[in-house]
Amino acid sequence: MNGASSNDSDRQADRDSASTFEGEVPDVGDKTPDTFSASRAIPLTVGACFFMEGLDSTIIATSLPQISAAMGVTANEIGVSMTAYLISVSMWLSASGWLADRFEARRIFIAAIAVFVFGSLVCGISQDLYQLIIGRFLQGMGGALMTPVGRLILARSFPRDELVRAMSYMIIPGLLGPMLGPIVGGWITTYLDWRWIFFINIPLGVVGVGLALHYLKPHPVTGGTSFDGLGFILVAVALVAMQAGFEILAAGATFSNETLIAFAVGLAGMVAYALHARRGTPILDFGLFKYRAFAVAVLGGSFSRLVLGATMFLFPLFFQLGLGGSAVVAGYLMAVLAFGQIALRLGLDPLLKRLGIKKLLIFNSAVMGVLLVGLLSFMPGDSFWILGGFMFVFGLIHSIQLSTLAGLNFSGLPEDALGRATSVAAVVQRLAMAMGISLTAILLGFASGGAEPVRADFKMPTLVLAAIMGISALSFLILRQGDGDDLMKKKS
Repeated sequence: MNGASSNDSDRQADRDSASTFEGEVPDVGDKTPDTFSASRAIPLTVGACFFMEGLDSTIIATSLPQISAAMGVTANEIGVSMTAYLISVSMWLSASGWLADRFEARRIFIAAIAVFVFGSLVCGISQDLYQLIIGRFLQGMGGALMTPVGRLILARSFPRDELVRAMSYMIIPGLLGPMLGPIVGGWITTYLDWRWIFFINIPLGVVGVGLALHYLKPHPVTGGTSFDGLGFILVAVALVAMQAGFEILAAGATFSNETLIAFAVGLAGMVAYALHARRGTPILDFGLFKYRAFAVAVLGGSFSRLVLGATMFLFPLFFQLGLGGSAVVAGYLMAVLAFGQIALRLGLDPLLKRLGIKKLLIFNSAVMGVLLVGLLSFMPGDSFWILGGFMFVFGLIHSIQLSTLAGLNFSGLPEDALGRATSVAAVVQRLAMAMGISLTAILLGFASGGAEPVRADFKMPTLVLAAIMGISALSFLILRQGDGDDLMKKKS
């Protein structure tokens, strides 16, 4: 009897993870934006706040020497402020879904912006390292809630067949922030006081709150469960330890005792949480992986996100150390990649209609793997115009992958599971991208023997990343007929 019941449950989960044969899904209410302009305004409003967070995450790096000199501490000591931000983000990610379900997503999103802006103000007026660390921790708290809750707002604001389009508009400003951060940071550090790298977030945040109040609509509160305090602590310990391990690993490109201890603590935290999650209502609901489309988007998509995170670290190094370009040229090439990401709007809808979700993800992953291999064909002295064209195409493929995976995260899920899904997806995605950077740093350090890398040293890490994209493509074969159909426009 138990076996039959288990099989019935599995078959029900299998049916729930896909839409019907015709691509129909249960009606979850009228979520069509009131106007055509609102269909862009909502995701761009969310994306504008992601821009602020992404800008801040990279802008500070250019000013660390000036900040350390102003506060009378060493460069290593001032690096603790960046660690504080990462720790805070890792701690608060898991709570985002519960908070959005319990107190309403728009309210939490606006509160997250306010906390981020307040943290920026604290950083800007800091007189010593301890005050700066407190400000960075507050920024991390706001940033951790802003991103997953913003995605949740889109999922609840649009019908499923508009979700990939909405995600593509949201991703554009979010990707521009990290690209422009070093440029803006260098300009502010050169011509203004370093404190303005934090003060710049204040007007951006005020605009973000205004846009959110105007364009984002509140949604019914769906959460009624108590907060899983023990689960929150266990997840925070695991994520902070794993993040610390990846950071130490990326910095030293070798497994030190500190790295091994951090990973051991992280794994212990994960095991403890897995045992804890078997009972009650855990803060991260791994039961959502019974929905096939969600499981493939999060777990299979983690291979893609690993590579995408790694390339943002690998490309600037390759352009400068492998091809002999200047930092300015590398910056321009990364900007061209951002333009490619923006241009995806011209081709995403036709690709979705022609290929469907499954074929598009497989095809896109394969193309990205081929492009990574093709990167190795560039030699010092080659035209940077040609390399710019290559980066433009890579930006297109990069953004198509992110937009499609972001939509698939919500495919086939019941409405009351969307908040919990955002937390699980955010945690896995963060670990995957951190792992990608660390893996690339290790491979590059191994290939170069600890010396400054030359062009030949980039071959191994680039080929490994291309192989991982192949694994990502294979993971999408698990998708079945009907998975992701709710993200497609139905034929009239």
